[in-house]
Amino acid sequence: MLVLVTRADEPVLITTAPPNPAAERRARERRYLITMGIRLVCFVLAIVLFELDLKLVAGFAVAGSLVLPWVAVIAANAGPRRTQSSEPSLYAARKAAELEAAQHPDDRES
Repeated sequence: MLVLVTRADEPVLITTAPPNPAAERRARERRYLITMGIRLVCFVLAIVLFELDLKLVAGFAVAGSLVLPWVAVIAANAGPRRTQSSEPSLYAARKAAELEAAQHPDDRES
């Protein structure tokens, strides 16, 4: 199958290009690790609060430690955020300035 690639008449601005895949992956990993770190804090806090006989507050910490893994996976698998415009911004080239007609030395009126 032959696929033809066509280019637009105008170049696409680099600011509309998607992020580097490696940078996007690092950002997703960072979101996952931060969320799982919060989960670990909730889990330890739940144990401490149960020992202090604060079962109601410990229940919220347990709920957080149970829900946060799901949130971490959803946040880590989320793709890059979409921009507001559906079409890429195109560079608006300026019209070429026209040169003035040069006068030949013989054509000048003296």
